[in-house]
Amino acid sequence: MTKHHKYGEVKTLIDAGQPVLLTGEAGSGKTTVAKSVAEENGMQFRSMSMTRQTTLGHILGFMSVNGTYVKSIFRTCFEEGGMMLLDEIDAGDANVLLAFNTIENGYVTFPDALVECHPDFRFVATANPQDQHNFYTGRSRLDGATLDRFDTIDIDRDDDLEKSLVDEDTHKRMQLLRKLMSDNNASKVVSMRDALRYQKRKELNLITSNFLYRLAGQNDLVLEQYVKEVGAMPKHQNQSECVTFDELFNLIKARTKQNGE
Repeated sequence: MTKHHKYGEVKTLIDAGQPVLLTGEAGSGKTTVAKSVAEENGMQFRSMSMTRQTTLGHILGFMSVNGTYVKSIFRTCFEEGGMMLLDEIDAGDANVLLAFNTIENGYVTFPDALVECHPDFRFVATANPQDQHNFYTGRSRLDGATLDRFDTIDIDRDDDLEKSLVDEDTHKRMQLLRKLMSDNNASKVVSMRDALRYQKRKELNLITSNFLYRLAGQNDLVLEQYVKEVGAMPKHQNQSECVTFDELFNLIKARTKQNGE
């Protein structure tokens, strides 16, 4: 299976025990990259989604009313080894994130004890692009102290990876939609997850006008242009699929236009 073109870089840093922050637009494959590294390395993968409601208790565990320590998923991973993924770290409370500051020193203070880091513990976080938080509700730009504790890698949309996951027709339509969104300065990003969603709906014969409207960011002009240009697309993508001369002619004409000839 095709892997993201940043996969090797991410894996090398994780293997070296370096905390890694994966940034990128929604649906670019950040979580998938991290999980794939864990699977290839045969390590336990644990994940926690960060929100404004995530407390220190969720992360460090807490002492119950009868004085018993209640362990968190992070504590288990930190103590026993494996990969801990903090998903959408920029959605969390900045003060809560301070709990992770001592990881680089090899220990964390939990409610019941100071615990040393397991040698096989690996720490990965994901976040949206740090310069696009106006597009993502409830996210905040991470402060310099937090960013300094990670090696940051931008996980952009990998076109080759997307091509391996959807058919040629779906890929061409998503590329067209991205171009129209860009030409019309639309704020919505057509992600790889959108392409996968389109592919699945196409296979289920569920490509509805409402779905396309949402995919186009509820932009009437983009949708109108998209429908018009899709209507002009050739019926087939390969010459061997063409049955009539007209189908072959339309395919050649479309490719000539695409190549700017």
